[in-house]
Amino acid sequence: MTTELLDERLPTRGLKFYSPLTLGLEMLARPFLPRKPHILIPCMMKSGSTFLAHALAAHAGLRRCRLTPAWTAREQELCELRLSRYHHTAYVAQHHLKYSTWTQELIRRYRLTPVVLVRNLFDVTVSLRDHIRADTLVNPIAWFTPHHLQLSDAELEDAIAQLAMPWFVSFYAGWRQAPNALMVRYEDIIAEPDAVMARILDHAQIATSPEKIATALALARGGQTRMNKGVAGRGAALAPQTKQRILDMLALYPEFAKDPFVTDMRDT
Repeated sequence: MTTELLDERLPTRGLKFYSPLTLGLEMLARPFLPRKPHILIPCMMKSGSTFLAHALAAHAGLRRCRLTPAWTAREQELCELRLSRYHHTAYVAQHHLKYSTWTQELIRRYRLTPVVLVRNLFDVTVSLRDHIRADTLVNPIAWFTPHHLQLSDAELEDAIAQLAMPWFVSFYAGWRQAPNALMVRYEDIIAEPDAVMARILDHAQIATSPEKIATALALARGGQTRMNKGVAGRGAALAPQTKQRILDMLALYPEFAKDPFVTDMRDT
């Protein structure tokens, strides 16, 4: 096992805040302190979440927080210690996080506003291929090894469809039925960023104006947002068998049949 594959160096900065005394005082003070916005972005990989988080932070002066103990290959489940640590801070946090009843309890307990970010899975497959080749093999979605880097693009895309796409389909299935979650599509961020920002800010009950939104988007476009190509439709050139693998997984959920998330892929 190599560092390249695991890369599990855990950061210790901030652990000093997790003493029992600090947590106890926070819990006692919670009912008496003003409520601050906490936007949680559960997101698919390669769905523009960093850009969106930057834009929201720039708009409302939100701190960008990490609500998990670590990144890398660990499933990005929320950490109640970190939720407690940042509870009195206005923040936005993005995580590749699937839905569960416990996550819903944490959303209720810590007053999170969930904004769920999804993207056409054909396009995700292509962007994830580029990410694996240019950035890192390590991610919380599926386990890739140097062997996969030796595959052709078409072969790697097919491997991604088989290894990673089950996580994405499960992600969508869970958050689709979550209460009070605003579903946002990557394609809409590309086509109508101002309108999407207005919807999110309204959902989070944050006052805004067209001018503030335009300024925030301009600042986000100028930052390090990891936005790859920033276009929709890159997955149209996937091999037919790769597309079919993804569609077959989605077909196992007949209740998705009329969702734009699915119909757009069937029409590609």
